[in-house]
Amino acid sequence: MNFILGTAGHIDHGKSSLVQALTGTNPDRLPEEQKRGVTIELGFAHLGLTGPEGQDLQVGVVDVPGHADFVNNMVAGVGALDLALIVVAADDGWMPQSEEHLHILSYLGMTRAIIALTKIDIAEDPEFALEFVRDSLVGSPFEESPILPVSSHTGEGLDELRSAIATALTESPEPEDLGVPCLPVDRAFSVKGMGTIVTGTLSRGGLSTGDKVVLQPQGHAVHVRAIQNHSKSIEHARPGMRTAVNIPDVALDSRKERGVKRGQILTLPEAGTPSDTIDVILTRLPRPIPSQPGSERPVKNNQKIRLHYGSGRVNGRVRLLDGELLPGQSGLAQIRLDEALFVFANDRIVVRDWSGEATLAGARVLDAHGSRRHLGKEDHQIQLRALSEAETPEAFLTYLIHKHRYLPAKPAPQNFPFSNRSYKNALKDLSGKKQIARLDQGHIDAAWWEDILQRAIAAVNDYHQTNPDLPGIQLQTLRNDFAREFAQHDLFDNLLAALREKDIQNEGEYLKALSHQTDIPPELKKEAKDILKTLTTEQLNAPNKKELAPTPAAQRALAFLIRVGQVVSLDEKTVVHADSVDAASELVRSHLATHESATASDLRQLLNTSRRVAMPLLEHLDAKGLTRRDGDLRFLK
Repeated sequence: MNFILGTAGHIDHGKSSLVQALTGTNPDRLPEEQKRGVTIELGFAHLGLTGPEGQDLQVGVVDVPGHADFVNNMVAGVGALDLALIVVAADDGWMPQSEEHLHILSYLGMTRAIIALTKIDIAEDPEFALEFVRDSLVGSPFEESPILPVSSHTGEGLDELRSAIATALTESPEPEDLGVPCLPVDRAFSVKGMGTIVTGTLSRGGLSTGDKVVLQPQGHAVHVRAIQNHSKSIEHARPGMRTAVNIPDVALDSRKERGVKRGQILTLPEAGTPSDTIDVILTRLPRPIPSQPGSERPVKNNQKIRLHYGSGRVNGRVRLLDGELLPGQSGLAQIRLDEALFVFANDRIVVRDWSGEATLAGARVLDAHGSRRHLGKEDHQIQLRALSEAETPEAFLTYLIHKHRYLPAKPAPQNFPFSNRSYKNALKDLSGKKQIARLDQGHIDAAWWEDILQRAIAAVNDYHQTNPDLPGIQLQTLRNDFAREFAQHDLFDNLLAALREKDIQNEGEYLKALSHQTDIPPELKKEAKDILKTLTTEQLNAPNKKELAPTPAAQRALAFLIRVGQVVSLDEKTVVHADSVDAASELVRSHLATHESATASDLRQLLNTSRRVAMPLLEHLDAKGLTRRDGDLRFLK
């Protein structure tokens, strides 16, 4: 079983000494740290423990700086802890950085901690020191956490501390494998003969040698050549492991070349993409941080901030939806960043002031790709508020389906905070509740799709009512009507398929209801009657179009008769009654069946018409497939 334990606490309260006493490893690896006796960078050690029932516990220990100047490094070290070890010196008590680290742990969602009351061997009043720490924890997530007196110098209480750590870890769930590895890079260095090495705490999924991965947000594609855990080579790393990964495809970041550096995320290419805009629920603790006036002031709209995520940080501005945010309050916000970062929805982040002098708030990511355009819309804010109140796959998919309208059946959406199995189960659940509907290879917002369908049906019926003489609405017109709704996903063919189930079908470039009977407008009935009478009387010797329909009304009536098939337009000038075409077709068929072939002149005389009508009529019969022309002769086809 693999877990991560991280220290927290004020400077010079003995965090590194306690880690060394527990593990035998001095986490202060830098010469400057050892010279000054101050932890500057993150330190790491390995602690092997046996659980209450004989469980083998492999614990990666992350030692963080306590000095205010190094809070940035502290935040990077506690992003993926299973248990916090809050260190308070018995001779000094609860101090400003103790309080700030408590805020940071709270903002990152930590609820499990053990408090180590160090330097108990030099405390004047150990009982008072213990009660003072207990009082300082009241109102925090850790007020019920055990407080254990220890001395790194004499060894007092270390066995009890090891036992308490083992018990706490076995009572906590093992890190979940969601199928998508996420390794925030907290160290990057190069080893001769191997190339680039990155280290971090692996979460969300396993990592194996040979895997093709990507460094976000830069997007460097790399592969995993080798993996180590606590200096031992392994083929596969599991969530919860301190992991060193050899990725030889990329160099270290430098002035000459953009490469790998701390703050990047190692993950799968399909896991998601970076963004410079994230929507969050921002939360502030009611208790101030001593010596940090900024922790007591309101956070204001458009305030410049510094955001800490994983092992990195980036500057930006916070846009508040509910005005300023006071200590003890929560509110929706959008963080607009100076550069893109990669996070998953539901990730926890820490917000500090732009100068880096005060910790202001914590946030849970609601949307890893926030929309600046939609932020001010009331409907969008309602969806964000609903999402802020739940952390379930169903809640997240309800938000996504409302935002995007359409989701693929697989894989899970980008920056999805749950497993693929959770995604499928959530889709099934929402389908059962009729909130989403299956469409081809994806799912769609059922209510939105029903609204689209009803609007399309109404558009067809309204067109028929307004234009009873026309065959139907043009497909392109309907496509244009829904261009905005279908901007992200081309669902027009799906709409046509759904309309067919409602007895609305497309015929060529038109869409019509099967129940629609084309009817000539009343004001054109007289003209249509006169045209049909002339064509019936004159048959194949009717006047040309201009003579037949000399007025605009007559021209509209003739166009209608052509559309409905009562009149056949042979060319730009010539029209005949459809019955006359049928009669002529039968005469030509009978003649060619007897004589095998005939010239155009023969057929003109047979039909008793002029060349003006005969030639386009014969070409019409060719086009319909009744006859075929070979030189001057025509045959039955």
